[in-house]
Amino acid sequence: GTSTPSKLFNTSLLGIALSSVFFRIFTSDKNDPSGTPKKVKPAAIRALQTRFLAVFWLLRCADWLQGPYFYEVYASKLFNGVPPSLSLISQ
Repeated sequence: GTSTPSKLFNTSLLGIALSSVFFRIFTSDKNDPSGTPKKVKPAAIRALQTRFLAVFWLLRCADWLQGPYFYEVYASKLFNGVPPSLSLISQ
């Protein structure tokens, strides 16, 4: 079949997601190899972490999605009628 960038991206994303789930399942033992119990975080801290991470990743994904559109905005900027360049910005 024909391979497209979209198909490659979706396949790669699926592979990474499955690898993450596999890693998480097989490394989530409550005891380490020496047999000592693992510290368990209080429920209030875990709830705070869950709320924080949900908002954090939502914002990160939103920022990632807008990236291609902001490139056009930055590329169209002019400084005193001159397009930006490294030498112009470093002055």
